[in-house]
Amino acid sequence: MLPLHFESVHANGVNLYHYLPGEQPALTRHWPGLFQDWPEGPTPFTEYAVNNNNMEEVAIYVGLTWRLTEGLARYAIPTYYRDDAERHLEQEPVLVDWEYEVDAEELKVASRNKGFVPGRSTHGFRPGLASWCPGNAERAGLFHLATPRDLVRMLHAVLLDASSEITVFAVEPGPDRHAALVSALRGPNRPSLSDVITRTDVFVDLTIGSDIDCFDSIMVASHADLRSRIDTLAADYGHRITAYENRAAGLPNTGAFLHAMPALSGITLDGS
Repeated sequence: MLPLHFESVHANGVNLYHYLPGEQPALTRHWPGLFQDWPEGPTPFTEYAVNNNNMEEVAIYVGLTWRLTEGLARYAIPTYYRDDAERHLEQEPVLVDWEYEVDAEELKVASRNKGFVPGRSTHGFRPGLASWCPGNAERAGLFHLATPRDLVRMLHAVLLDASSEITVFAVEPGPDRHAALVSALRGPNRPSLSDVITRTDVFVDLTIGSDIDCFDSIMVASHADLRSRIDTLAADYGHRITAYENRAAGLPNTGAFLHAMPALSGITLDGS
């Protein structure tokens, strides 16, 4: 079986593809330098959100998410850490009422996917206060992702808890489709995934587990049949992972590690 294996099902009007590795990560051999001190300057974390807990798999997740959504305009919701994402991205989000939720502690797809839930944010908390402040506290933020580095910056914002989640809506470029997406994520009625995404859209939920009993997953949704495309990418990453594992132990320093990441992730951070 390929290191990145997606199970597929058609449910609730869309095609769903789930990568849920559980206790078996995509990589089994990691760069030893992840467990050593890094010099000042670019590091695995600053460049790819990779550390000695969330390891090289994160670079693969970033690359896979970007390649799956190629040719579309990408907008993303960082679960809960809206204000942190605003600082990291230096971008004011569009406020919406709903965000997607995955339960990182569950290992079964049926119980893991919670669907759309009311948006949440750290915005309502203030030092010295034990309760919410009024205003836009309980709204999610929708950000534009121009390059893979923006996705990494968003990971910097959310990798703070036992588990972290980013939802990417890849839609047809243009203001009309963006406005329709925002409208679908606003209002009192809970949206359905089949209504939020249109025929040409690709939805990707990236969940990363950091603590024990929290697990990574990638969920892809589309009205279109993406089975062949996902299988092709999974096979490509199988080759990339094998090549990387064969050289990981011999990477002499942080610079060499960072130089190896584009070949593993399948992308460059500027999107070229």
